[in-house]
Amino acid sequence: MTLVYRPDRPNPLEHGLNLYQCGWEACAKGHSFGPAVRDHYLIHCVFKGKGRFYTPEKSYSLEPGQGFLIMPGQITTYTADLLRPWQYGWVGFHGREASDILAACGLSREQPILSFENGEAVRFQVEELTARFEAGAHDFALLAGLYGFFSLLVASRSGESGSRMLDVALDFIRKNYSYSLSVEGLAARCGVDRSQLFRVFKRYLGLSPQQYIIQYRLERAADLLRSTNLSVTQIQYSCGFGDLSHFSRLFKSRYGISPAAYQRKENGSRPSSARSQ
Repeated sequence: MTLVYRPDRPNPLEHGLNLYQCGWEACAKGHSFGPAVRDHYLIHCVFKGKGRFYTPEKSYSLEPGQGFLIMPGQITTYTADLLRPWQYGWVGFHGREASDILAACGLSREQPILSFENGEAVRFQVEELTARFEAGAHDFALLAGLYGFFSLLVASRSGESGSRMLDVALDFIRKNYSYSLSVEGLAARCGVDRSQLFRVFKRYLGLSPQQYIIQYRLERAADLLRSTNLSVTQIQYSCGFGDLSHFSRLFKSRYGISPAAYQRKENGSRPSSARSQ
């Protein structure tokens, strides 16, 4: 068992976010804690085995890749399974930002159960945070680790959060398609890693992020070729393509003809009044 607790932490009401305690434990069969209350928020993440979490309203069975939230002042009990006792890590915190962060993670008193995809990454984050805390690291280093922990929980959310993440990504692409864009930078903008971003794009659009960026740029290029008198080179740069031959090859692959031929074809079909504008 590893437990780190520093009672000298500042008053949580005076700071946006504070780490209270953290640690991990491989529980004995049937090991139980509670009923008890905390004066701060506490999240447990299960890495191995099974157990049950009890609140006054409900009980929950948990397995690896799941966790539970304890709210300040809430009476709770949690018990390790008799056959496969759980191993878990925990993080205790408080502060003005706590409720907003928990909402971003999809957690509340009514919904105290969380799921996370990358158990190794979450466990490493808890162990790293515990090591920093035990060594008396500066608050900035502790906050970096704490925000890193929350980022993994947010990245593991699905459904509505995936749709919201996609909205952020698409908005960023539409506002920045004419500039240099990387999938890594787009993922960072969304607060997730590249693999999580890839899964969301494939799930909702059937395309990878890179494929969508190229498709969007080509659609904008086609629109400019139809509606303006800009040269192919000007349109190429305006749509984020740095190399004319690469742009031409991609455009022909999608539309069946070169950008110049497409422009001639579309301009030839426009009414004379439109051409003179």
